[in-house]
Amino acid sequence: MRHLLGFSLAVSTLLLSGCAAMSEQACLATDWQSAGFEDGVAGRSVGSIGRYREACADYGVAPDLAAYRSGHSEGVDVYCRPGNGFEVGRRGYQYQGVCPAGLEADFLANYNDGRQLYDLESSLRSVENQIAARHRRLEQLTQELASSSATIIADGTTPEVRAELLLSIAAMAKEQGEISEEIESLQAERALREADLFAYRQTLALAF
Repeated sequence: MRHLLGFSLAVSTLLLSGCAAMSEQACLATDWQSAGFEDGVAGRSVGSIGRYREACADYGVAPDLAAYRSGHSEGVDVYCRPGNGFEVGRRGYQYQGVCPAGLEADFLANYNDGRQLYDLESSLRSVENQIAARHRRLEQLTQELASSSATIIADGTTPEVRAELLLSIAAMAKEQGEISEEIESLQAERALREADLFAYRQTLALAF
């Protein structure tokens, strides 16, 4: 199912991204049932046919709505399988409400499980990115402090410049301290989010 989802998303994305530039030949030759299937299995609504209709209108070509809907319904049946629901949520994709009533409850239950895993992983990555950004700033400050210190002791530096540099050094040193405190706080937050993610993964392992 994971391979099917990836293939279908890629094909459908290609069709939709290029539909605005579809040639007359493409509009005439398109298998509308296949196009509907690819959109359905990618979780796109049946309203996606509007993009094809707009792209082909200049050539006086109208998509075969009945064929498209037939293919879309078949694709949706594949998309709405419970296992695929987890994968869709796990990848952070939005659910567009395409599943019929008989399939939606199980699909959504699995989708929500996958989406929660995605959200927990994203939350952890966000904290890690913030920590990395602050470490980069600390490195930058270290370089700036070294440069300013070297300028202060240089023979050609005027007293006025030295005074300005001393003030700048004091400000950078203060910023270093503040960033170090932020890193400590973020590291504690990261530990909590790692624990939440680990615990959730354990519940998933038990459930499956």
